[in-house]
Amino acid sequence: SIMTRAIAAFVFTVLLAAAPGATAAPAAAGESAPMAPGAYTPIALVAPSVTVDDSLVRLSDIFTGANDKAAATAVAYAPAPGKTLTLDAPWLARTARRHGLEWQPSDPREHVLVQRRSFVVSREDVEQRARALLAERENGADMVVEILNSNFRLYAAGDAAGDFALDDVSFDRLTRRFEATVIAPANSTSAQRVRVSGRAHKMIAVPVPKRPVSKGEILRDDDLEFTRLKVDQVQPEITLDSALLVGKAAVRGLRAGQPVAARDVERPILVTKDSPVTIVLQAPQMRLTTRGRALDAGGQGDVIRIVNNQSKQTVEGTVVAAGQVLVKPFGALAEMRPAIN
Repeated sequence: SIMTRAIAAFVFTVLLAAAPGATAAPAAAGESAPMAPGAYTPIALVAPSVTVDDSLVRLSDIFTGANDKAAATAVAYAPAPGKTLTLDAPWLARTARRHGLEWQPSDPREHVLVQRRSFVVSREDVEQRARALLAERENGADMVVEILNSNFRLYAAGDAAGDFALDDVSFDRLTRRFEATVIAPANSTSAQRVRVSGRAHKMIAVPVPKRPVSKGEILRDDDLEFTRLKVDQVQPEITLDSALLVGKAAVRGLRAGQPVAARDVERPILVTKDSPVTIVLQAPQMRLTTRGRALDAGGQGDVIRIVNNQSKQTVEGTVVAAGQVLVKPFGALAEMRPAIN
């Protein structure tokens, strides 16, 4: 009967479970059975893009789930620093099969991009390092170095903290030619060595206007700033001392950031020709003034001719301020009146 068969089946199951070497029954649907020691780990790709630290690509760089012995196996050469290696789906499938890994690409376009961990030595990096070395050799001179190869860019194996060195540095003072060997990474037996060349220039600080200056405008100290220029770019007439520009008037419009030649400025005209002036006679314990007319134009310190309006005499005086001329005491100015303070 049905009842008899059910009882027999139950008894058989109990006896089987108790028997030596018996195995557990499969887990019921929806129930997760515990993973036994040494159970199978699925094989999968590490990532679509990987970075390796060595010159070799190992199985563990590409696949997860391989045993320790297989994982350490080298399967390809890593690309040079700055380059990329593409491992396509057929290559990945062949490599997995060769090393006993149960893996197949899910898409024929599946691939892994491999690159070597590296750092970059740029043109600017080399120029700054060379500038410091040459400045030390040239007793602290302000210098700038220009590498002739404007596209220079060196990828070296290592992490972001990697450094480089310059070796066999030479500098010709006459031609200003500079040469050196870039070593990256520094102090490495497997370092790349690249020869570079360029020119080194001594620099000089030159005062220039901060802003456009109009013709006739008088320059003040806060109108000026300094810029660094190559020595061979600075013409002999360029003014290097800002004190020689302060208080001067622009002969023409001056552009911001451009050097100023001596001919571009002049002492400001404080007295114009035919303009009325105050004539000052300065003597010990006495100061007299009178009115006059300028026969010449002049700036601070210029000696010009003037006519005394009262005596009609022409005398010479020194321009000391706007519309004011200082004369030496003599009889022709007897009609001058005391100055009103």
